[in-house]
Amino acid sequence: MFRPLTFVLLLVFLTLTATLAWAFTDEPGKEGSFYSPIIRVVPDKGFILINSGNGILWLKASEAAMPHIATLPVGGLIDVVVVFQGKPNPPVIKLWKLASGESTCPEFDGKQCLPPAKKK
Repeated sequence: MFRPLTFVLLLVFLTLTATLAWAFTDEPGKEGSFYSPIIRVVPDKGFILINSGNGILWLKASEAAMPHIATLPVGGLIDVVVVFQGKPNPPVIKLWKLASGESTCPEFDGKQCLPPAKKK
């Protein structure tokens, strides 16, 4: 007997497993990039939550990025480059450029914030 709910739950489970396997890669030091809306910012813990395309993904701020993630707007689009740390550790933010949304740190080069571009 075909059970649609069981099929849907199995499909969701397989998708989430594949997403986590890809996001928490076994190759420490490998770089990856995401273009995503910012879902949540947790500045005191140093994490941001984004949509990786296959699911949601927590990114950990590097020591240099930690003071600046509080300025990132929830709902803003971010182009972020991360360095994977291997399982089970989350990827670490290397740099970002904010594509939409207001922030005092729209671009982070890995060491410091770059000033916002002047509008013409």
